[in-house]
Amino acid sequence: MILYFSATGNGKYISEQIAERTDETCMSIVDCIREDKYSFSDEEILGIVVPTYFWRLPRIVAEFLEKLRVENCGYTFFLASYGTTTGKAGSMAKDIMAHNGQSFDAYYSVIMPDTWTPIFDLTDKNRVDKWLSDGKKQLELVIDNIMSQSKGNFIDRKLPKWVAAIPAAYMYETERKTKNLSVNKDVCVGCGVCAKKCPVEAILMEDGCPVWKSEECEMCLGCLHRCPKFAISYGNGKTVRHGQYKNPYTRI
Repeated sequence: MILYFSATGNGKYISEQIAERTDETCMSIVDCIREDKYSFSDEEILGIVVPTYFWRLPRIVAEFLEKLRVENCGYTFFLASYGTTTGKAGSMAKDIMAHNGQSFDAYYSVIMPDTWTPIFDLTDKNRVDKWLSDGKKQLELVIDNIMSQSKGNFIDRKLPKWVAAIPAAYMYETERKTKNLSVNKDVCVGCGVCAKKCPVEAILMEDGCPVWKSEECEMCLGCLHRCPKFAISYGNGKTVRHGQYKNPYTRI
């Protein structure tokens, strides 16, 4: 069983590739939470595939791992995707599991396009293609290690906890305020995709447009990237210039 959290398809793509090679199945962590499924036992392989947000785990993933209970599974692994660095995502996952008397057999990472468009320009096709190409190569090596059930920490570009501490704590808490998100009502067609796909159900549709009912969300930017009219933006307008992204090798 491969469990994943994915707003724009990177984690889903990685999970599907691993599942295909290992004859496993995939399940979204969001679906696990909604079905109150936190216990897994007697799995040949149990993997967790998640993105790195602000050099750390997304809040929803951290809370899921706190409740996760694993028993009698043959091989367990954690995988963080990243655009620039995995920060302390791996060590954070390790600490949460250790607190519950559990551990993963292996820790991996795979580079993927960084979808934080307040900074990264995803209209740069060459850069996106390079991310995807490098990620495919890394993923092949990761899958080989999973197939041979290698054990250890194989995460690339990780940072010491003290280095990642400030962006992992302060910046993430600041940036995930929903007041940073806005909708262009002249462009929005009221399809409701943003509300349907929000992993924490932070969006309501009112008068045919999205309204963020929560003060905070995961800030996965899934609403921004999935909007068929690109009507949602973040912050000072850079996201409008920096484009949208969905992993081209899977459906979300």
